[in-house]
Amino acid sequence: MYSILRPSDRIKLMVQLESGFPNHFRYLVIVTCIGKQQTEESCILGFDIVKNEITIGLILPIWTDLNISLDGDGGFKLTSHDRCYIFKPVSVQALWTAYQSLHKVTKQARHYNYTVNNNSTHSWLEYYRHRDIQSNQCYINEWNQMEDILSHRSDSSHIYRFLSSDEEIFRTRIYIKLKEIMLQVNLDEVTPKFLREQLENIFQICLSSYKQYIDDIMLEILAQMDKATMILPYLYLGSEWNASNLEELKANNVGYVLNVSREIDNFFPEHFKYLNVRVHDNDDANLLKEWEKTFRFINEAKINNLCCLVHCKMGISRSASTVLAYLMKENNHSLADALEHVKKRRSCINPNGGFRNQLIIYEGILAANKTFRNKLAITSINVPSTSVQS
Repeated sequence: MYSILRPSDRIKLMVQLESGFPNHFRYLVIVTCIGKQQTEESCILGFDIVKNEITIGLILPIWTDLNISLDGDGGFKLTSHDRCYIFKPVSVQALWTAYQSLHKVTKQARHYNYTVNNNSTHSWLEYYRHRDIQSNQCYINEWNQMEDILSHRSDSSHIYRFLSSDEEIFRTRIYIKLKEIMLQVNLDEVTPKFLREQLENIFQICLSSYKQYIDDIMLEILAQMDKATMILPYLYLGSEWNASNLEELKANNVGYVLNVSREIDNFFPEHFKYLNVRVHDNDDANLLKEWEKTFRFINEAKINNLCCLVHCKMGISRSASTVLAYLMKENNHSLADALEHVKKRRSCINPNGGFRNQLIIYEGILAANKTFRNKLAITSINVPSTSVQS
């Protein structure tokens, strides 16, 4: 895929999409480069891959008029220059990542006023339009398929304000159950359709009429999970997204990043001090032996009047366990008190069984150390002073 790009172009995001053809892989790719005005310009390239041959089926510049909305059926809709495009990522996490990234590059386009009639921007796209790498017409048609207005009709947001009490209660139940499901599954592997089917199994009814509502609250829950949470004035708990969001890190005065994962890279080593705890999120992983080191790292940020972001993939298990351990030692909390403190601020945390057992052991270690120090203090007070007479 990189062989098709110009050397000066950079991939900001690549998300796999559903395809209606066998052995055909589709990718939405956000590509950026520095344009003639010496500012960053972005576009969407639609890549088709068939039998290791890579072609381009869509070239869509990011203009100021780009509008992003959910389609109510597990995907999102882009409208620009009187054209509409439908994209269905292969997983919930892919949908959320694409949705966030598209909002970010659209905000940038509006900041620099990249309009359709502005001939001084996006001229670099001619390189892709004139190269002999165009996709087969059937794949181009898939990129440009028309929206089915009847099946994708959206509920207007104001409709939610005038619901019967029974309807409000049922929507609340959907929200609660959806959140429970999303905390239990790997969001990189499941689709919005899968989540809706799980809800239908729970409630034993067809939820087709709730497609738009389910998509809306799914993004709301993802936003809650993806937003870095302030646990203490100098301590944030978050996800991979937060660790890769330079603007948010700077806005939160972060100077230290504690990466509690094996699979996620350090995104900005030139900007922040990093500590890596390389563990997977499974019951056998040993976090207990790392908590003295992580405690000192977080306190170093505090001493230097900077903030520390502690993150893993989702900010739910590995990083949450590490933050709980820090609170237990720093604030002399019991495990129950630490859980209550963090859950009030980030309700989605859920350490796996192995980490919970290690936290219980750590609570005992801290209690034993406290008892030992108290006994030493009492002993030092009771030791009689002696004097030597000449």
